[in-house]
Amino acid sequence: MNDEAKSTVPSWYWVVAAIALIWNLLGCAAFAMELFAQEAAMESMTDVQREWARSLPGWIYLIYGAAVGTGVAGSITLFLRRTWAVSLFGISLAAVLVQMIYSMLIAGGLQAMGPSGAVMPTVVIALAAALLWFSFLARRKSWLR
Repeated sequence: MNDEAKSTVPSWYWVVAAIALIWNLLGCAAFAMELFAQEAAMESMTDVQREWARSLPGWIYLIYGAAVGTGVAGSITLFLRRTWAVSLFGISLAAVLVQMIYSMLIAGGLQAMGPSGAVMPTVVIALAAALLWFSFLARRKSWLR
């Protein structure tokens, strides 16, 4: 009975898992837009912002893809209640940090985009960290197998 009670997850767990999946699928959509419709997305940018966006190296898109791919995989493993979620969200957070630190700080994204350009990267980092924390919590509570 005790093992059965431990493996029962609260209903809000499924809500968090669903939000995580939706968030990460939106990340995949943004990634696809960056890859396949970058010029259209840059129509509303200033010349400086377009120059910055075009200057980003190709490897940053591999990191971006890894971030959203492992985020989606982590979200799916939450639904499957697998401990792999912890590792996948850890990889996702690490990739997000590399991507954001390089593109916004090293490559000059904050200068090109202005202070408002820090909002979305901050939200992305915070949510990636929150999902990693949540997966640790779920593992500690034995909600993951």
